[in-house]
This record gives sequence, structure tokens and C-alpha cells, in this order.
Amino acid sequence: MASMHKKSLIATAAIFCCRFTGLLREVVYTSLFGATGALDAFLTAFRVPNMLRDMFAEGALSQSFTSVMSKVEKQEGSEAAWGLLHRVSTQLVSFMVCIVAVGILLAGTFMQQLYPERARIVLHTPWGAPTMLCTDAAFRGIETDADGLKVAVFEAQDKLRGLTPDSCLRVSTLEKLEHGQKIALTCATEGVPAGITRVEPRSFMGLATDLCRIIWPFILFASVSALCMGALNVFGVFGLPNLASAAFNLTTVAVGVGLGWLIDPGFGPQALYGFAIAVVCGGAMQVVVQLPRLRQKGYRLRLDIGLRWTGRWVAFTDPAARRVWLLMLPGVIAAGITQTNIFINTSFALYLQPGSVTALSSAFHLWQLPVALFGVAVGMVVLPSVSRMALTSGGDAGRVIASHLAKALRFVALFAVPSAIFLSLWGTEIVSVFYQRGRFDVAASAFTGNVLAAYSFGLLAYAGMKVLQPVFLALEKPWAPAGLALVAFCISVGCNYTFVHILELPAMYLALTTSIVTTLNFLFYFLYLRHLLGSMACRELLPGLLRIAAAGCVLALGCWLVAEFCFGSFTEWSFLSRFGALALGGVLGAGVYGVSCVLFRVPELQALTGRLLRHR
Repeated sequence: MASMHKKSLIATAAIFCCRFTGLLREVVYTSLFGATGALDAFLTAFRVPNMLRDMFAEGALSQSFTSVMSKVEKQEGSEAAWGLLHRVSTQLVSFMVCIVAVGILLAGTFMQQLYPERARIVLHTPWGAPTMLCTDAAFRGIETDADGLKVAVFEAQDKLRGLTPDSCLRVSTLEKLEHGQKIALTCATEGVPAGITRVEPRSFMGLATDLCRIIWPFILFASVSALCMGALNVFGVFGLPNLASAAFNLTTVAVGVGLGWLIDPGFGPQALYGFAIAVVCGGAMQVVVQLPRLRQKGYRLRLDIGLRWTGRWVAFTDPAARRVWLLMLPGVIAAGITQTNIFINTSFALYLQPGSVTALSSAFHLWQLPVALFGVAVGMVVLPSVSRMALTSGGDAGRVIASHLAKALRFVALFAVPSAIFLSLWGTEIVSVFYQRGRFDVAASAFTGNVLAAYSFGLLAYAGMKVLQPVFLALEKPWAPAGLALVAFCISVGCNYTFVHILELPAMYLALTTSIVTTLNFLFYFLYLRHLLGSMACRELLPGLLRIAAAGCVLALGCWLVAEFCFGSFTEWSFLSRFGALALGGVLGAGVYGVSCVLFRVPELQALTGRLLRHR
């Protein structure tokens, strides 16, 4: 267990660098472009290849490869493990080249499915009428211009301030209107009262399509990077693979700012082309930084397709490589459950007010920070160790693995519980400190803070899911979790449709859907593993979780009191005041939580402090 703590903390430190630089990247995006339709277009364009990266590369492929390679290295030695890497990497690159080509060709189709159809507005008014912030306009129908694009025709007595030839409305909104019906139109971006329809400045679907085509090669480099990560994890290297993601973030920021400034010094929408190119450069950098360590461990580049033609179909020459891909197929569904929900959220968020996609993305990065620091790190360490336990523990394997997982879940909960409390009660304050600058204003901070609070309800379950998910691959039982993924997909679509199209609720309810589905997913994982292993060592797990929950209740009370009596008008303070107040509150909160854990005798805290004292 001490070894797991040590390796988890090493991975945690590396992942912290990765997530911190990821937040830096998001801060640069929001500062330069704000919570606007242009940044929504960039994030939407990045969503498709990034979802495949999370589901396929860094999810299912990395985990299935680590599981199989761990067993090959244990049974046949290092040379056989490197041979497996040669064959899988050659097959992967060949497959990904085809995926990238198809993605570039179908980028326009992807964006058309995601983006709600919009019609350009033509407003007929008497000559010389005064310009107004809001005007009553009569709907005269939808026409088609010479380019085949839809045009919505309105008549009004007053000109509308801010209306341009590119201004548009969603077709779904226009379809609800009858000929001659009057509606109130405005081009204002903030403070739009109920009953007034906001005109969008332009449709960014064309921009999103171009950006998507540029970004698609990123998935090729990300997949190779994930394979390198899995190989290094097998040989006990957990820090460098996660620092590779930090290299991606820093490269994206540096190259993106440089190219964006060259394209448009004012950082208008066209500057996003530079950031799209930077994403591909960052993906290549992820691979480059891992190659020296792989070579040090004994890897030598060699192409080996590992396939042969049998006359009727293609067959694998290596059973281990075949097992990697077979494990990966259900893993694509199971490991991508949260990413699928995020993708669904993006498509529904495009029907909401501009900036909703940006709010969901920014809040999700803050939500992922504690999950990645502890849940992903522990899961990364658990996978190879459980794979070896399944081989060496014999008939007692179920009990040994269950005990190991119980300790891992308690260790994750020790950090996930206070993180969820901070994010839920101080969501707006945290968003304000990280993002509120440049074009990201006070209203955007409050909007994104509500989304972050909704995400926080599923944080503990998501962190636990990251610990349990790799175990199914280690036990080579991947299909059962995949079945729940389909059920969760239906639940997510149903909830999102209800919240957006029926109840017309804001983006925070899309984040709430993710929390609900993630919690259901974790409960299924836990119960099914209990069935497979015969036990989940609940006598070890539950007492520790109850002690952590009690300490969390004390922390929640303290955070609520601080938010009520000390953080009034927080978003209107200067940055230094906001940063100092939040840092001081965080330190005091950590102190309260630590003392509570000591009083309630939380075993994980005692283990960590005891280990630290022995080192000293």
C-alpha cells in the first residue's frame, strides 16, 4: 500500500503540472476571446477529435494496452513486451491515418449536425428612422438568397442598433412564429429581459468547420502519445507521461498566441486559426518528450504490422496484439461515458445563449483538476498492479484485489470530498480568480460558477470511477461496463432534451446531467465488481468513508459561513484581493478539514502523516 501511495503521489505531482498548464491554456483562451460565439466555435471544432482522444486513445487504448503489456512483461520478459509495442504502434498509426482522412472530409457534416441552423436577418424600416436598442418587428417569413442560404425577413418602425448584414437567428426560433407575428428584437449581449429575442452577431458554423479540419491530425499524435504512456506505466514510469500533456498545453499556448497575433493582432475570430494549428503542434510535442525515456528503457523503433493475409481475411500474427484490440472495443464505450456526455452537452449548449459551450468547457477543466490529481493518478497505478495480482494471487485473488481497491477508493475520497465542497460552495469565486480577466467579465464568472457547482455533485463518483474502470480491463471483463454506457447515453440525451428544449433551462443543468450519469455509472461499476470479486472489502471501505464524510460536513459548514459573510461582491474586487481572499480561505479550509480528519481518526491521513514523519 505504501508503494501505491508513493507512485500515486508521483503521478499526482506530474498530473498537477499537466492540469495547471491546462488551466493556463483555458485562461489564455477566455482572456483573449471571452465567452463568445467565436470561442464556442473553436471549442466545438476541438470537441470531436478531443472526444476521440479521451475515449479511444487515453481511455480504452491506453488502459487495454497497459493491461496486456503488463502480463506479457511478467510472463515473457521485456523483449516480448517491446515486440508487442512495435506491432500495436504500427497498426495504430495505419488506422489513425485513415481516421484523420475521414475526419477532415466529414468535418462539415459534423459541424452541421452540431450547430443549430441559422437564418440571416433582413429588417425593413422606414428611411431615416432612429436607431433603437430594442424594436418590435413583424415576421414576414423565410426566404432563400442567391447562395441558397436562408434569410428571415422582418418589418419594423425603428432601426435596430448593432444589426449587421451577418446578424442571424436560429431557424428553430423562427419556425415557432406565424406570419405577421410581432416579437421584440435586440442585439444586446447582457441583461436581456425575458420575452425579448436576442439577435446573434453571426453564425460561426463556417469558422468551426475550418478549425475542425485543421485540428483533426491531433488525434494521430495523441493516440501515439497514449501508447507511449501505457508502455512507460508498465515499467513503473508515471511522472513523465503526464508531463507530456503539460508540454502539449505550453506548446499550444506559445504557438497559438504567436500565430494568432500574426494572423490578427487584435485577436478577433480569425486568430483562432493560429490556435488550431498550435493544437496539432502540441500533439506532436507530446510524443517527442516521451521518446528519450522509452529509448532509455530499451525501446527501439521498428515497424511491424503484425498482420497476415489468410486468403479470405486479415489475421493477427500476435495473440497479445489481438487481445489489446478486443479489450479496447468495449472499452471505447465504457471509458468514454463521460466524454460522450460532454459531447452531448456541447451539441445541446449550442441551442442556449452564446458562451454556454465556453462556460461548460471552462468549468469542466476546473472540475477535472482534482479528479485528475487523485482519481486518474491512483487508477493509473492500480491497473498494472491489479493485472499482476490477477496472475499471482491464485484463488485468493478476489479478496486481495478487493482490499487493494478499498484502500485506493478511501485514498481518493480523502481528497475528492473537500474538492467537491470547495467547487460547489465557492464555484463563482474560483472561476473569478482563474478566468475573470480580459473579455471574460463578471457575468461570465457567475454563469460559469453555476455550471461548476452543478459539475461538483458528480466529482466523488467520477474520481471513484477512474479508480475502478481500469480493473475491468485487468480482469479482462470489459463488456459489462459497456452495457451501462448505452443506458447512460439514453439517460443523458433524455435529461438534456428535457432541460433545453422543454424546460428551456440554462447550461448548468447540462452539467447536472453529467453528474447524475457519472454517479449511476460508478454505482454500477462498484456493484458489478463486488459480483466478480465476491466482495469489495466493505468492512475496510465504509468506516473510512464515513469518517471522511464527517470531516467533510465540518468543512462544508465553514465554507458556507465564509461565502455568506465574507465573500459578498467578490467578483467586483481587484484580482489581488480576490486571489488573496480565496487563497486564505482555502488554507483555512484545508486546516479545518485536516483537524477534522485527525479528530475523526481518518486512517488515510494517519498513514500519510506517519510516512512523512518516518522520512523526516
